[in-house]
Amino acid sequence: MSKPLSLRLPALMLLPALLSGCLEQPSVEQQAARIVEQMSVREKIGQKIMMAFRYWCPDDQPACTAGMTELPDAASRALRDNAIGGVILFANNLSDLQQTRRLSEQIRRARPQNSPIGLLIGSDQEGGNVFRLPRPLATSFPGNMALGAAYEATRDSGLARDSGRVLAAEIRAVGFNVNFAPDVDVNSNPLNPVINVRAYGDDPATISLLGQATTQGMREQGVIGSFKHFPGHGDTATDSHYGLPVVNKSRADAYAIDLAPYRQAIASGQPPEMIMTAHIQYPALDSSQITARNGERMIAPATMSRKIQHDLLRGEMRYQGVTVTDALDMKGISDFFEQADAVIKVFQADVDIALMPTEFRTAAQAGRLRQLIDQVAAAVADGRIDRAELDRSARRIVAMKLRNEVTPAGEAKPLPALSTIGGAEHRAVEAKITRQSITLLRNQGAALPLRSPSQRIFILTPWGEQAEAMRRRFDEKGYRQVSGAKLSATPWEAQKQAIDQADVVVIGTLATGVSPVERNGDPNAPAIAPRMKRSLQAEPAPAAGNGSLVFNVAEDLPALRTRFARSLSAPPLSEAQQMRNAMEYAKRQGKKLIHVTLRAPYDVINYDDLADATLATYAYYGYENGLRGPSMPALVDVMLGANPPGGKLPVAIHALDENGQPGALRYARGFGLSF
Repeated sequence: MSKPLSLRLPALMLLPALLSGCLEQPSVEQQAARIVEQMSVREKIGQKIMMAFRYWCPDDQPACTAGMTELPDAASRALRDNAIGGVILFANNLSDLQQTRRLSEQIRRARPQNSPIGLLIGSDQEGGNVFRLPRPLATSFPGNMALGAAYEATRDSGLARDSGRVLAAEIRAVGFNVNFAPDVDVNSNPLNPVINVRAYGDDPATISLLGQATTQGMREQGVIGSFKHFPGHGDTATDSHYGLPVVNKSRADAYAIDLAPYRQAIASGQPPEMIMTAHIQYPALDSSQITARNGERMIAPATMSRKIQHDLLRGEMRYQGVTVTDALDMKGISDFFEQADAVIKVFQADVDIALMPTEFRTAAQAGRLRQLIDQVAAAVADGRIDRAELDRSARRIVAMKLRNEVTPAGEAKPLPALSTIGGAEHRAVEAKITRQSITLLRNQGAALPLRSPSQRIFILTPWGEQAEAMRRRFDEKGYRQVSGAKLSATPWEAQKQAIDQADVVVIGTLATGVSPVERNGDPNAPAIAPRMKRSLQAEPAPAAGNGSLVFNVAEDLPALRTRFARSLSAPPLSEAQQMRNAMEYAKRQGKKLIHVTLRAPYDVINYDDLADATLATYAYYGYENGLRGPSMPALVDVMLGANPPGGKLPVAIHALDENGQPGALRYARGFGLSF
């Protein structure tokens, strides 16, 4: 029987030191190979698993949703006993900076004794809408599409490098060594409910450039970055947290658009250390079918596609880094596959790391992890998972850890000071990108900038925090007659009264509902603005031939666009219709009307027949127990002329005809007005 890795490694750990005196130091790959040679099959599998512990509960309350902020003994033992390779943390786990640093230290200590490698500790710290550290404390940035807008205006890729450096430095200060960012999807579908504003834009070359610059900044701070979501999630109209999207691009378009950022980065010689897979079906790249747990045949999700992950990414594109799945608890996978079957299929596809393959939130449930590894080990034993490929995968993971000092020696080095988080230097980078991102799309009759502090201003936004952040900034600038309201909390009669009393009306809109990834990555979390989501997101149509309502469903983009175009008049009143009603009333009353598109700017076309001026921020966080994002104050500064509107559109925006079909180009990529 093989001895545990922890009992076999002390001599191995001395080997580089012994060799250094008389022989050439072994390469990282050679060191990784020697470490993996000493591992059992179960230990290799453990390295290929990355767990999450969002919640921790008493044994008699297994469904609780109390955030896990200290690593329980049962979780620590499960990590150590199963030689687990890493842990991902979410906002549930991060209450303050000191606590986060303690938690990451507890996770680092949960390695097998004397192991020469540590645990990956990661999070989704994209900036903008997807952000895990406490927002008022950390430098959150306005997000990727805002960065794309700033780049379109300046052609300065150093902005992306600086943002990657700051994001990485701040998570490194609390103990993270992996950032599941940047998102390099090409957002070619304006109805995309899960990528959307998280993309840099819709130009593949720009996205590749900014993605590489961002990961370079992260690398400089000792953090592993990850391109996502391979082979491309930008042309979907279904959120993979809720379902399994289908991308119906041709193979030529797949190469020209979705695959291009990955191909360009790999060809440049500076590929990302890690690539995350997408839970999508992409028939042009792989139309082969696999069996779901109900026995139905379905097109293989890209996460489980050997043609996509092994033949295309590793073979044709020659990627040699580490691959990781998107979270396997997302409904695009978990609704259709049992946990062990999903992990086996992922490993058969030659994906290195299974992210969040199982959950336990009580001590009594900790055995689930051992049972999962038992089932995967059985697949290795009976040949369903190739042993040589398992070894190669484990070597890639271990080599990545060695290169990035995810080792006892590396982890003994002091972390950056917590005072760097949200510090003046970092805030200056955030402010610069934000200032240069605010985009002026319309300014009829020189409606902006505003010039008179005596003007009465009414602000109506989807969330109260957006109006409150703007109101506070107006107040700081000497505008005292400013009021704000949250749409859902303000009856129609109160809206009309506030509009009647104002000289200027500012109305903000969100192009689509908020994805679970923006709500801490939890597909079971309560939805925000559900009516908005229903009006704009896809409803699966029956597939021809098999009677399924789920599998092999082509997303009907014309129907979706029709729904989008007509959603403004469809009962019950959508958020978009309510905002238009308020705009129409303001125009009838002769008010100066300023429209702010708070998320991706595609919804400008629904209101630019009414607005005197339209501004795009690409970000929607405001003030709630502190400032949660930088864009609302920067927006007000532009409205008042304190800063010019510096941004240029990073996406092209087309008009839609009455049938929801793309029409004439309304706003070209690179468009943006100034004063």
